[in-house]
Amino acid sequence: MREIAEFVAAVADYVRAESRALKRALGRVAWAVLLLVVAAVILLAALGFLLYALFLALVRVTDPALAALVVALVALLLSGGVAWYARMSLK
Repeated sequence: MREIAEFVAAVADYVRAESRALKRALGRVAWAVLLLVVAAVILLAALGFLLYALFLALVRVTDPALAALVVALVALLLSGGVAWYARMSLK
């Protein structure tokens, strides 16, 4: 009977240790996900500025409506390319 009690106590200690390790690992994963979200927001802002810079450059040589159309088409092509890549990576 004593061996069973020692075994149960050892299993309980093991479970506690593993739960602490899991908690630390989940904390690291949560931190990494948060940093990735921040990076994605910064990337979106940078992409917006790049598209706006393209618009401003095109306005100098063409009509503003045409410049906006070209920039919108570039943005659609970029988003379509990313969506296509994401779909292909799932196959």
